[in-house]
Amino acid sequence: MARARIGLFMSEITQDFQSACGKAIVDLASIRDMDVFIYASYGSYSSPYGRNLLAEIGKKNIIRLPDYSTFDAIIVLPSTFDINGMEREFFELIRAQATCPVICLQTGHSDFYTLTSDNQDAIYRMTRHFIKDHQFTDICYMSGPYKHKDSPERLRGFVEAMRDSGLSIDTNTIYEGNYWRNRGAKAIDFFMDGRREYPQAIVCANDYMALSVIEELKKRGVRVPEDVCVSGFDDIREGQDSFPSLTTVTVHPESFADAAFKIIDDIKEGKQTSRYVTLSGDFHFRASCGCGKQCVSSNITEINALLNDTEFRLRETGRITADYQNTYDIDSSLSVANYYFNTLGCDIGYVCFCDESDPKFFSTDDDSAFTDDMMLLQIMHANNQRQATPVNEKFPRKEILPHFCFDTEDPGTYIILPINYKNMEYGYLVLKPNHNQWLNSITNTYISALSSAIENCYYQKKFSRINEITKLSQTDELTGLYNRRGFENALQETLKNAADSMIIHIASVDMDNLKEINDTYGHGDGDFALSEISRVLRETLDEGEFCARFGGDEFSVVLVSSRPSRAKEFENQFNYLLKKASDRSGKPYILHASLGIALLCARNTSDVLDAMQEADEKMYAQKRAYKNSISSSDQDDTPSK
Repeated sequence: MARARIGLFMSEITQDFQSACGKAIVDLASIRDMDVFIYASYGSYSSPYGRNLLAEIGKKNIIRLPDYSTFDAIIVLPSTFDINGMEREFFELIRAQATCPVICLQTGHSDFYTLTSDNQDAIYRMTRHFIKDHQFTDICYMSGPYKHKDSPERLRGFVEAMRDSGLSIDTNTIYEGNYWRNRGAKAIDFFMDGRREYPQAIVCANDYMALSVIEELKKRGVRVPEDVCVSGFDDIREGQDSFPSLTTVTVHPESFADAAFKIIDDIKEGKQTSRYVTLSGDFHFRASCGCGKQCVSSNITEINALLNDTEFRLRETGRITADYQNTYDIDSSLSVANYYFNTLGCDIGYVCFCDESDPKFFSTDDDSAFTDDMMLLQIMHANNQRQATPVNEKFPRKEILPHFCFDTEDPGTYIILPINYKNMEYGYLVLKPNHNQWLNSITNTYISALSSAIENCYYQKKFSRINEITKLSQTDELTGLYNRRGFENALQETLKNAADSMIIHIASVDMDNLKEINDTYGHGDGDFALSEISRVLRETLDEGEFCARFGGDEFSVVLVSSRPSRAKEFENQFNYLLKKASDRSGKPYILHASLGIALLCARNTSDVLDAMQEADEKMYAQKRAYKNSISSSDQDDTPSK
């Protein structure tokens, strides 16, 4: 018998509230032997410096992926749908397709079950705390976006508290923020316009904005709470760990999950249940208002682990983006996706693509966001960076994955993220976390970089031949050898595929007297000399070996052989063939190059760099010896007086 299915819909899945709420829902569903399908995307919170409307359409279309009639219950966080039109379109789909209970958390609609915190009362009481307990009369408010669902409720709480206390609200009392951390400076500038002293307190509609306000006050030499008190809303972990730790109010995400499943259980048992439930908020008075102590973690090991994890994620974010830039086809993009999959915090991942044979595939219509059939291309495992499991199995889109993926004894969690570039949907990524696992902050970069790489692959397939593009991007125009990018890619493949018994050498080759040839005979002769050296290098290589021009007169060579004598053989043959080429060139100058060769002892990045440096040092030593011999020869040829 198939397990019951919960559909959970949210944006910005790695934010504190969504993460805690999602984990709590997953835990309660697991107890009830239910699978949870989480449809998530990254909305405008991730684009604080400006919105890309086409990209937002692509992210929004995740709501068009499922067949809503297949769910036994649907839980949604509408307040996280910050993309224009997403909430309206979602509920249109729900009304048309869903036959199960629909439960809205935080904000909702009158025709669905709604669990909400008393936003108005919470901000009212927080504002009254500053008025009554602190005896403040000068208080400002940083609101969320006025069009956001819960912003008007929280704003009304502030306005009513001020009016009930007989305090005035001036032009510069209320600032409209964006629920993110990049408006602190603008908010303080707004509050301070036309006044000389800072307000006694600033009440913020969420913690991210409150933390940005505190940070900006610090930059201006204003102390919190000694000069200005600040409060937030949501109780995110960052607010607890900040200095000063943040005074805030929240309804714990676990309370929303508990209440949602009480509704699901009551409906299943035929009990009457209220369609609108208000959950009371808990107040946390901490150091930012002076009423509580500074939160200090006593677990130094935990703090160090958090710092190390943050540093690791920042480093991996850069590496992920850089590695995707070197992909030119779908297979190489999927290879990079597999290599970095272990950074996401989930055990298993499934890459699903739209069916290219379906006419809907290249449609940019919202209704045709995904094809009716999908292709499972590969399965990734966090404990295997080297090899994903190729599948290439077609299945109906409404199933999300082929049936065999659900053939498990225990209930599972499946997080679905769109793979899209702007408004073009290429497919989706399904992540299956284990118990206590959740997505981390790298996920947004990972999915965005994968999406861009896939768009690049299709763009190249559509407008040019991929082999020509790859060759041009990795080849030196003058000599036809690899350039630096081509050399790095070829070296990476060699290190990955060469048998352990093979001996690898790296040679550094540098043409001698190129500047003198250019200055005396012109750049045409300089290009001729470089081309001749390149030709000789190619003639000297065995199968599986390669060389590159790094620019100017610098070349690198990789030798792969089972013979320890290969390095000396290469050096002798190169010098012999180059001398032969010089003799028959008919040019008034000698073709000569200095070279150094180093053994690559191991096959990792640091050892490669060490070998290249050693080869350079040997090459420069040979170059100095060659120059000294030329100088001595010139002196011997000088007539005696």
